[in-house]
Amino acid sequence: MARDELAFGRFRLQAGRQLFLDGQPVPLGAKPLNILTALVTADGNLVTKDELIERVWPGMVVEENAVQAHISAIRKVLGDEARRIATVPGLGYRFCGPIESKAGDQSKAAGFDAPVVLATRRGGRMLPLMAGIAAVLVAVAGIATWLTMTSPAPRTVDVDRYFVLPFANHTGDARYDDLSDTLAESVGSRLKAQAWEAEIVDRNKVDAGSGRPVITPKIAEQLGLDYIVDGGLLISDGTLQASATIVDARTGTQIASVTTHTQKYEGAEERQLLVTGLVDQTRYAIAREQRRKVAAGKPDDNDIRNLLIRAGTSFDESSVGSAWWASAALIDKALKLDPHSVHALTVAGAARVQFVNSYAYKDEAERSMMLDQADDFLSRAASIEPSRSVVHLMMGDLRSAQGRHEAARAEYQRVLELDALNAEAMDGLAMEDIFEGQPEAATPKLDLALSTNPEDAYLIYGDKAILQMSLDHDAEALAAARQAVAVDSTDPWAWFTLAGLLQLSGQSDEARAALTSLRRINPDITIAKLRMGDVNISPIFRKSEERLYAALKDAGLPEGEEPTAVAAQRK
Repeated sequence: MARDELAFGRFRLQAGRQLFLDGQPVPLGAKPLNILTALVTADGNLVTKDELIERVWPGMVVEENAVQAHISAIRKVLGDEARRIATVPGLGYRFCGPIESKAGDQSKAAGFDAPVVLATRRGGRMLPLMAGIAAVLVAVAGIATWLTMTSPAPRTVDVDRYFVLPFANHTGDARYDDLSDTLAESVGSRLKAQAWEAEIVDRNKVDAGSGRPVITPKIAEQLGLDYIVDGGLLISDGTLQASATIVDARTGTQIASVTTHTQKYEGAEERQLLVTGLVDQTRYAIAREQRRKVAAGKPDDNDIRNLLIRAGTSFDESSVGSAWWASAALIDKALKLDPHSVHALTVAGAARVQFVNSYAYKDEAERSMMLDQADDFLSRAASIEPSRSVVHLMMGDLRSAQGRHEAARAEYQRVLELDALNAEAMDGLAMEDIFEGQPEAATPKLDLALSTNPEDAYLIYGDKAILQMSLDHDAEALAAARQAVAVDSTDPWAWFTLAGLLQLSGQSDEARAALTSLRRINPDITIAKLRMGDVNISPIFRKSEERLYAALKDAGLPEGEEPTAVAAQRK
């Protein structure tokens, strides 16, 4: 049976892409859509919870109730057909009943022209169907009018053009109409402020009449759009959920569906939390898509952003070794094209801070050289664009690596002045608390950071491990370290923390295995290199770190040669 398009009852499923009911697109988030695809294509066989988790959250540690929540959402959408999803207690799920293979393009069968955006009007028939769904998919339904344009909008070099649709109010409560109306504006404003090259297209350029705008491929081309963001609000189990789907405007392909929520949703801060979460997840999703496109295309050494995206891809693969130097060469090319590019200067500085924080340096001299270069690049970026929050964020990381902790704290505070709920800045302040021997003060910052930006969970879990270890809560620290490496297995800090904590807990074999994973990332890492990063830290944190280093030595990590200055400071 072909697996790209399947039918059951009144539903038609384009595997992993879209669900249709009676020819109309049905809103369903990316994760539940993947779960439904896994069940429907299993030919009636059992699909275990573990298999679903691996398919939907590959390489991540999640709770079983995450699967149950998405199954519940799928069943609500299926209505009478929900009985087809049978629960096998303690094991998983099975999709029952006849399934037909269908050919052809569903959008054309429904009489639509390459659908892109759902035109749901407030009070229309689609609202009852969409209530209770956490993610809002984008597709075309109905007829809309738009401004007639004679030629495509002029494109600005290296600028992404976004069209953010009005958010639909699926709460069933008219009190949230105003929030739905303003949420799109807030998302657009934050996108423009946080993304490097972003332009938000005025929604007035598309005449929607009395309904929501509909963006066809023709309109997207005329407006010169790159991405469409469509979203909605709903209340589920006492929480207000804001969801958005990001679509590639040129192809109509869904890139990602993102969701954030808050339990206390009457205050301005809680509502801003929704915006922050949506935009940060959107930026991550688009960054991944851009890297995929650049990797699939031809390298362009005359395009600054192309060079920086290629450099970022290499950094993701490895923070040390030849990959780092190859990435640095690409950044250097970008700087030669434009020595005043704030984007290129910031990436150049951040790359060197990452080099240091990954313990890739040969010795203290190379470490100092990299930090000096980072200082030069980031200072130049800040002088050109002093209100760019990411520049101050990277400057905070630099000052922390230099041991200038008060200056680091000031930079992180500056980030929060510019971007009140920046997760990375909150995480940075939490680490300054830990370095200064005040771990209790770090806890609320890390908790808020994790809720604001789950995309950086690996970093926050790693820092939670350090926090718990500082409090002598080794069991909690070990659990957090396991989470960190499960989310991102390329972070050396998480691996050496995990190895040390495993050794402290008496799990020597697993500790040695963790060290093996660490050496794959950084084969030359030693305890002496780790100590070089402990600059101007409190006696409380130094004591905690020395306990970890002793465990790492017992697990087999070499001590290495320690510079005299570092040894003197330690004593």
